[in-house]
Amino acid sequence: MKRFPFPVPYGWFFVGYANDLSNGDIKQLHYFGQDLALWRDEEGEAHLQELYCPHLGANLAVGGKVKGKLIECPFHWWRFNGEGNVAEIDYATRLNENACLKTYPLQEYYGVLMAWYHPNGEQPKWQLPPIPEADGDEWVGPLSFGHTVKTCLQEMSENTADAAHFTTIHNHPGEANYEVFDFDGPSMIMRSTQEFPSSKGSVKGTLGTDTLGFGWSVTRYGTLIDMVMLGTNVAIDEDSCEQHFHVWYKNPDRDEKVDRIGKAFYNEVDRQFQDDIPIWENKIYRDKPNLCDGDGPIARLRKWASQFYVV
Repeated sequence: MKRFPFPVPYGWFFVGYANDLSNGDIKQLHYFGQDLALWRDEEGEAHLQELYCPHLGANLAVGGKVKGKLIECPFHWWRFNGEGNVAEIDYATRLNENACLKTYPLQEYYGVLMAWYHPNGEQPKWQLPPIPEADGDEWVGPLSFGHTVKTCLQEMSENTADAAHFTTIHNHPGEANYEVFDFDGPSMIMRSTQEFPSSKGSVKGTLGTDTLGFGWSVTRYGTLIDMVMLGTNVAIDEDSCEQHFHVWYKNPDRDEKVDRIGKAFYNEVDRQFQDDIPIWENKIYRDKPNLCDGDGPIARLRKWASQFYVV
């Protein structure tokens, strides 16, 4: 029996770190349940395409090469451009215009590579907004970490609406108090006040999250110091996913005490995420859960989430 009733959702998703892909590199990936080739041309532009050549099925990442702005198949040296069109065949007098690589919209975004996936190949329905803090000189970061989890993206997303789990799983001194929990198309907007654990006891603070689909979120914390965290996710397939966090903290004077607090917060976020992993990896999805009045707006989140599936 399948643990989750969901296909891979559509949206913008993490597919790598920009610094890990040099000019001329080709990397083999498996995301969205698809085999993919991530490559960067010799002029520095990154591309994400299907892994196997449409000619006779060779793996472009095993023996393939980047030639200028083109990727070359290792088998018959067919060369494709960043749009996926065949551009050169040395031994042919006429190109086969039907031989195309499926290509995914890709953008570099604050040090990560974000790709648009839609099972029917539809173009992006929204764009990723700027993060002012990430461009500001007063902010330090990003500090990044990632985990692979045997669960689906919706299960992780539901944590945002699960007020009670902050105390039962993460040892917060109190439950989340939601002041705003709104939905607008692909956006989910949450604002809350909470008490956060610290080495010196509980600390009152604010937490606000802006989410677009399942692959992108920005969370802003106001506690001992100001923090902002970019969350970038991706489905590996229907039953497993990756989540990558990127944390900045405000420290205009480069105060060593603020650095210690910022790094401690980063480690605490990682710890809390790891607290969730054994729950996610061993639970099933209840289509009709028996909820109580302290559970948070889980049912409303599920209604919002349903728009990202094509069935």
